[in-house]
Amino acid sequence: MVLKDVREKVEKTWTTTKKILAAMSVWGLIFSLVTISRLGAAFTYDDTLVHSAPAFEKAEGVGRQSRGAEFWKVVNNAYDLETPKFIPYAIAWALRGFGFRITIFAQRDATGGEALKKEWRHLSPRGFVFVPNAQELHLHLQDSRFVIFFGDGDRDILEARKAGIYAVRVRRGNKAVSHGDYTPGRFEEVVLPLSQF
Repeated sequence: MVLKDVREKVEKTWTTTKKILAAMSVWGLIFSLVTISRLGAAFTYDDTLVHSAPAFEKAEGVGRQSRGAEFWKVVNNAYDLETPKFIPYAIAWALRGFGFRITIFAQRDATGGEALKKEWRHLSPRGFVFVPNAQELHLHLQDSRFVIFFGDGDRDILEARKAGIYAVRVRRGNKAVSHGDYTPGRFEEVVLPLSQF
């Protein structure tokens, strides 16, 4: 009886071990192919990857309403007030775990942005790019081997399409800082459910 119990435990442990090894092999294969191919995924920053309204409110509260260099310096250094959006943030880390190079596009002026780049160095080691003009986003997207792009505004989706990249829409939260057109599903793109939180 004892021998039978031991045999069952050993078989169960061996089966579990084989499943874990098979999953690790599949992950290793995918990671290797993605890494060798140097594939990437791109995210816009404000209202896609993070809720950044508190940073903008801080800059406006300090009396920097002109959106000049001082305004952007305050916004770019108030990243501690921003909170990641759960689903896009989790997707970004999952893609990074599978070997994708993550690039974050902040549609802001770069003044004082070194601290913000440093804050996001773990998710995006060399891929935090400031793009003040949203209409030039496709030029940056064409430079690398991006296969997927996550954005919130209509302009983001159009820029990804111009670059020939698969675009996914992230929903905006209640206090979005982006003021561009926002009509989820307008271009028959995939819209992430519950991504506004």
